[in-house]
Amino acid sequence: MAILTKNFHVWYKVINKKGESLTFYNDDTPQHNFPIGFEVNFNDSPTPSVNTVTLYNLSKSHSDFFEKNQKCYLYANWGPSKKLISEGFITKIDTTQHDGTTDTKVLNFTEGTDYNNVKANRLKVEKKKEVKKSKLVKVTRPGHYENKIINHHRKHVWVPAKEVNRRVKTRETKTIRSNKTYRKGTSYETLIKGIAAQCGIKISKLQLHKNPVLKHAYTAKGKPLTLIKQLVKHTESSFNYVQGRLEIVDPKSEKRTWLEIDDQDLIQPPSSDQSDSNDKKKTWEITIPMVPEIVTNTGIVMRSNYLKGRFYVKSGQHTSDGDNPQTQCSLVAM
Repeated sequence: MAILTKNFHVWYKVINKKGESLTFYNDDTPQHNFPIGFEVNFNDSPTPSVNTVTLYNLSKSHSDFFEKNQKCYLYANWGPSKKLISEGFITKIDTTQHDGTTDTKVLNFTEGTDYNNVKANRLKVEKKKEVKKSKLVKVTRPGHYENKIINHHRKHVWVPAKEVNRRVKTRETKTIRSNKTYRKGTSYETLIKGIAAQCGIKISKLQLHKNPVLKHAYTAKGKPLTLIKQLVKHTESSFNYVQGRLEIVDPKSEKRTWLEIDDQDLIQPPSSDQSDSNDKKKTWEITIPMVPEIVTNTGIVMRSNYLKGRFYVKSGQHTSDGDNPQTQCSLVAM
């Protein structure tokens, strides 16, 4: 592949609650020589990664700009064009550290939107239901003659009209909240889309390895993200964050971004978990100069003397201390 390693650029953009933005930019030129360190994690889990950005020698006005929950974007690339590495929301702002010559400030941000706290009651829908009821009504019993025994003699006596209570049956339409039920025969793709849409969970890509149908009616109960995780497992697919966006993809699909890696690119020889006796299930670790395009499930064609074959990225990191941008990733054989 021969990764081009010249003219590295980094952009870090933060937006406050007023919509005002602040962008830090570094391309190692006198006007933009602002060192930016970072650590961005990616893996095949639907739990958002916690990433860090390190800024140096900030002015007080720049340092005071940061607040928790601000939206932020990290871009990096070899060359002037921006390539998104990750986006999310600031979750922690460390106190500025001093070493006598350099001030260092570390910002933690959680990638994407965390949907783990979406409550189970978001799965309830309103339904109209007709229910039986009864009520008491006032009715007038008309006057009439009755046979009564008076002083041991039966007499025909007039009984005047009288207002009395009478219970009558009725029906009324009531609005109730209940969990939505999906019919037998509904596909898993439809089910996943339905739960996500109902609960405001944005899934940017939906590509299932298998798409079975429900053998029985299914009532969606529980925390929405947990239900989606369970359903995805049945489809033998991967559910994870990619650069801040939730994706469900087929880990065995040939339809993906493919990159070639050879010995010119490797910073060190690949290593593997030697405890695994099955070569196809080994996780291989490689370290290369930073490649912004590498994310979870990226396809890698290894053409090294140490390792050959087709793999996909299970997890990894993009890191830079301001000088040495690298990508480390774990590969699994296709």
